[in-house]
Amino acid sequence: MPVAAREASIYTGVTLAEYYRDMGYDVAMMADSTSRWAEALREISGRLEEMPAEEGFPAYLPSRLSEFYERAGMAETLCGKRGSVTVIGAVSPQGADFSEPVTQNTKRFTRCFWALDKALAYARHYPAINWTTSYSEYDGDLARWYGENVDRNFMEYRRQLMAVLREETSLMEIVKLIGADVLPDDQKLTIEIARVIRVGFLQQNAYHKDDTYVPLIKQFKMMKVILHLYDRVKQCTAAAVPLSRLTETGIFDKLIKMKYDVPNDRPEALDGYITEIDAAVDSIFAAQK
Repeated sequence: MPVAAREASIYTGVTLAEYYRDMGYDVAMMADSTSRWAEALREISGRLEEMPAEEGFPAYLPSRLSEFYERAGMAETLCGKRGSVTVIGAVSPQGADFSEPVTQNTKRFTRCFWALDKALAYARHYPAINWTTSYSEYDGDLARWYGENVDRNFMEYRRQLMAVLREETSLMEIVKLIGADVLPDDQKLTIEIARVIRVGFLQQNAYHKDDTYVPLIKQFKMMKVILHLYDRVKQCTAAAVPLSRLTETGIFDKLIKMKYDVPNDRPEALDGYITEIDAAVDSIFAAQK
């Protein structure tokens, strides 16, 4: 596209979105990519001989970005209908440098950030969104809704799963240096549970009828099952039961496949996994005695 057209395209897109919003529709607009738009802004600014700011971008780059994103939101139309505009902006910084001005200013004005991870994509883990660098500041706003419509423990379970994933990230630095065999069983357990969370909960197969879209109640019950396994196995490792005895039962691998084995319209079937986990752990405790 010509530079001027590229710079104007983002405003054209959001204006069209507002047009349909005012008709009472819920509109999603994807801007791909705001980095290319900012480069057009920089080129036009240079031709106008304006004073450049950081990395040659114009000094008004943050203002233009904020003006774009603040046009997202919900509105009540004059005819009494309710419409909304949701804006998703893709930022593609050179060399994946998140410290450059477009990324930093975008993060200033948006409350949600999804960081696509090249390593996850190469490992065929989709969606390839890095769970440690991504964040959402809407979780506090949605906590009450989750409590009323799903379960009051939903946000607490989410917090516990994130804590396990963060701990695994720090442990993997040690594993890369000296290997996993030297870790104590409680840390090996963290890595195993994190694998269940990554592959059995976060990884998604968009071509599977039950994994394309998963209802929130099923997501909640899956989190509950994973955390129940974590708590019970922690009791075993605290009682000096080798983790290998628990992995030999196949319960970890079974939980990885539960999203495929339990249909979306039968989330109550996940309660059977809790009974199975208790039976497996109790039998190991009995044999240990």
